[in-house]
Amino acid sequence: FGLSKLQAPRLRSACHVFFQPRPQMNGARVRNKQVNGASNFRRAAPVFKPEEQRIHMLIVALDYRRTGRPLSCAAAAKSVEELARQCGVRWLNAIYDDQCTCENVLAAIRDMTPKCGPDDVFIMYIAGHGASPEDSGAQAGQHSFVFVDRSGQVSSSTLLPGDELAAAVLEGCPEQTRILFIVDTCYSDPIIDFRRGDWHGRQAILVAGTQDTYNTEEDRGALATHAVLLAIDKLSKVGRENCSAGMLFNAALYENDLVFNGAQDLTVQASPGFATDLMAWPLVPPSGYLSPLSRCSNIPGGLTETSARRHGLSPALVPHVRMEALNLPVSIEEYVSHVQGQSMFNLKLHRACNAGCSTDGCSMQ
Repeated sequence: FGLSKLQAPRLRSACHVFFQPRPQMNGARVRNKQVNGASNFRRAAPVFKPEEQRIHMLIVALDYRRTGRPLSCAAAAKSVEELARQCGVRWLNAIYDDQCTCENVLAAIRDMTPKCGPDDVFIMYIAGHGASPEDSGAQAGQHSFVFVDRSGQVSSSTLLPGDELAAAVLEGCPEQTRILFIVDTCYSDPIIDFRRGDWHGRQAILVAGTQDTYNTEEDRGALATHAVLLAIDKLSKVGRENCSAGMLFNAALYENDLVFNGAQDLTVQASPGFATDLMAWPLVPPSGYLSPLSRCSNIPGGLTETSARRHGLSPALVPHVRMEALNLPVSIEEYVSHVQGQSMFNLKLHRACNAGCSTDGCSMQ
């Protein structure tokens, strides 16, 4: 992605070489590259039509505190839960740690998805460990989420194949319901794969943070989650909250590179027959939203393990954060061009413009 040496607020004009055109709507995964960030969706985010559209969200996060491989995913998941409440998510269910058994997760999916209407959005956020087919005894290519038993322990019986979890969502949601998976693991594969199962023709997007197998540092404080939260924050600041999932992904790539020195691998995938520019990003907070890291940008003495805990952040996140990059001013015009994937067409109006503000005279342009 090549922007890690960026210090000035202006973006390089050569970013277009990283633009990845729509991959023929064939369900291909795109990793660490820009996608089409235009806004070609027909249905806006539910916040713009709350009487007709609603968000249903399931949050699943584990710290594995009773195992030999603990993580610190719950802190980031609670920030996602806070965001969801600010975004007016109508039905929200968050399950953590020892509650996250295979049975409980599948039961939550089967309880929530049938309540979705055709114009609603179902979001599932999952943070934790992943397991290979060799670990789970599953078919080749079938990776698994690592959940726990009622005692908080991990075994082969607590591994839930991504295909099985995705099938439960697919079976429960009406055909026209929009589906968004956000997956943040210290595993090398996104685990969900829309090329497996009957996803063709469905409106589904996956945004996933993964980690190369050579990286032995498992717990990094959920970098992918914080890249997404920073992206939501900055897009709101520049008046582009009514954006596509593609634009949000591009913005997360930008924050990952700028704030985390590109430490996190990010992948996006659209279901076959669908594309990232065809879905509105559903989580739109009120004006003035600040991500957890943005709130820490002016901490006296900088971000330390102690101050991170005080602000609800994982201490494992601290070594990866470039504090000087937080809230760094940018040229709005170049930033928007960048997160569009250099595709300067069909930009949706932001919330203020929907109230009658013209694009020519908008103070947020």
